[in-house]
Amino acid sequence: MNSARTDDENRVVPDDPDLLLQLTEYTDDSLWMFSPDWKEVIFANSRYEDIFGEPLSTLEDDPRSFLEAVHPDDRDSVVAAMEELSGGEPADLEFRVDPADNYETWVWVQAQPVYDDSGEIAALAGYTRDITRRKEYQRELEHHREALEKSNESLREFAYIASHDLQEPLRMVSSYVDLLEREYGDQFDDEAEEYMEFAVNGAKRMKRMINSLLEYSRVHTQAEEFDEVDAAEVFESARQDLELLIADHSAEITVGDLPTVSADRDQLGQVFQNLLKNSIEHAEKDGTPRIDVTVTDRPEAYEFAVADNGPGIPADEQDDVFDIFRQGANAEAGNTGIGLAITRRIVQRHGGEIWIESEKGEGAAFKFTIPKGLNVAESEGVDHE
Repeated sequence: MNSARTDDENRVVPDDPDLLLQLTEYTDDSLWMFSPDWKEVIFANSRYEDIFGEPLSTLEDDPRSFLEAVHPDDRDSVVAAMEELSGGEPADLEFRVDPADNYETWVWVQAQPVYDDSGEIAALAGYTRDITRRKEYQRELEHHREALEKSNESLREFAYIASHDLQEPLRMVSSYVDLLEREYGDQFDDEAEEYMEFAVNGAKRMKRMINSLLEYSRVHTQAEEFDEVDAAEVFESARQDLELLIADHSAEITVGDLPTVSADRDQLGQVFQNLLKNSIEHAEKDGTPRIDVTVTDRPEAYEFAVADNGPGIPADEQDDVFDIFRQGANAEAGNTGIGLAITRRIVQRHGGEIWIESEKGEGAAFKFTIPKGLNVAESEGVDHE
């Protein structure tokens, strides 16, 4: 004996109406169907009582009684959605219910008008889902986000203020070291000269680190709003700024077609400049740096690549190169290692990611993404550090 049939839309439908009614009780959603004027309850399952905190009999006696269970501040929007639904518009809204629970229950309603063969609205059908847990989770995430943003803001302020406050005592140390060398330098023996050199170099290095820390903090403290910028023009400006370095190393740079992106123009230029400089300075000794700049159009973002023919970076070192003050091979040249750390911070501010693809001895490709259509509002507070 068949207990089901296939309807005109190729859906399997039980022949026994009781089976359909039983099926509606196996869901956590409140399923319902009202007349177009909201004066009759055509159907409602028992889940209504759990969500709204009222018996079904009350709803059957007065189909609009569920409005009494809606939070007063949300009631107007619910009534407006009911009117739109009666007029043929679908409904999709969230609101609070259940006065017995101090309106702590959040629900999500989706509904559609049901038409008869003549094209008239015969009923209004939908479901009401309890989304209280989801709302609580969203609130927790928001609290974490706000706490993280406050923490990031405090760190940025600390870095900026500390860097400024450290400048003055450092200038004093440097001045006295210079004065000591001028006044008494001819009386120093070889050991004292070596100590003096240590002091001078230490002061210079501290100054570079303080300036680098300031530059790192300025990624946010002096950031500009996002705008539509031509990445090709930004890259060309960055390359011109490095003309002397490029000439000194006889570097060869090729660049493909670059798109227009939503970005902070100056910071995008800084990313290009830092990656180009890094590739040139880490080329093989006595070799010609060859750098290829390309972009891949992904569905959600543009993926840029700055690839070089250098010595490559071992896999276990690739994450470390973005750490602040990692000096690498150029420590003796006065490099604080801040450039790649700043680059990552800028890319993250733009909502993108940066990583390295490399095999030792086969060059390295620094890749980063810039999301498509990222606007100013979306960029505010983006910081993954």
